[in-house]
Amino acid sequence: MKSDLDRTIDQFATRELSPAAARELAHQALEDADLFDALVARGAAEASLEAPAVRAALSTPARRKQWAIALGAVAAAWLLAIFVWRIVVSQQSHQPLQQARTSVSKPAILPSLEAANGRPVLLASELTVRSSDAPVFRGSDAATKRQPQSTGIITALDAGVATVNLGSLDGLAKGTELGSIVITTVFRDHARGKIAKGAAIHVNDRVQVPRSVHLAAVLREVNALAATGDLSQARELARKTLAAGSSGETRSLLEQLAALDYQAGAIDAAREHYEAAANNFYAPPAASPSEQAVTLNSLGALYLLRGDPDSAVKPLNQAAAQTAIDPDLRAQILNNLGVLSEMNGDLAKARDYYSRAHGQANLARLANLKRP
Repeated sequence: MKSDLDRTIDQFATRELSPAAARELAHQALEDADLFDALVARGAAEASLEAPAVRAALSTPARRKQWAIALGAVAAAWLLAIFVWRIVVSQQSHQPLQQARTSVSKPAILPSLEAANGRPVLLASELTVRSSDAPVFRGSDAATKRQPQSTGIITALDAGVATVNLGSLDGLAKGTELGSIVITTVFRDHARGKIAKGAAIHVNDRVQVPRSVHLAAVLREVNALAATGDLSQARELARKTLAAGSSGETRSLLEQLAALDYQAGAIDAAREHYEAAANNFYAPPAASPSEQAVTLNSLGALYLLRGDPDSAVKPLNQAAAQTAIDPDLRAQILNNLGVLSEMNGDLAKARDYYSRAHGQANLARLANLKRP
């Protein structure tokens, strides 16, 4: 029969102790080498302790104390760490994860999140409203501000310079080419540009905004609308603009629409739009590894929320196979693979994924700390 201490160590190793109790046990290991060894032997410390070289390095009392201090810090944060909660999945099967929660992360920083009542926390940074680099105009102007236009007209000509009724709202910038006009000066709703020598230009002639410029302007406007909480108008603008370009050109807009669908509670629409985006990864311009990983991770998370781990296997594994992605994103993917493994009853694999995700999260924090 196990003693009370053995049961406590088991609970410590399986993350079932309260933060206070776990911290107290870790502090006891400061003065009790046998207790520390018991914790290590039970697998309560980091997996790296299984390496003989590491165990040898910790053989001295001083080293043990250093590790115990670190262990105490880990124990204090366990219930706030996203990778170490306990989920009972044997009774969940393929039922929808009604009690699951999604969470998001800021770029390059994976925050600690509470796993309440043993519920899984899925990580997908794109399933949130993005902040916008575009200025948000408030007051009466905000209600009347027009949407980005794909075409405009020449309103004036003067000494080889044309004025058009398109501006920064429409994506124009210095150097943008509108046919025979190269933009030199940009205002919010109009611009001026130099007319190419010999070009036949007249007032009221129509000019076309380059498709890539127009789509980028729409995406900025969608983000700005979403940032102000107007998800309905943001989704409407994104949907109606999808026909303005090829499947590859509008893929970023489709991915943002999927995120907005999720924010609006339209989970099925979000999943369908992510699926469509994933099917067009190689339409020119081809999606980068990072874009692919982000979209596939979000798609996999939505499958898991739906209670469909079988469908989540492919996108999450494809996301994990992408190499040119940052540690924060990889941590999210590994975390979600851990949730998938728990739903499938493979707790050993889940623990491995959570441990690897934790390491990636620390790399992300380190990278952020090194920034000037």
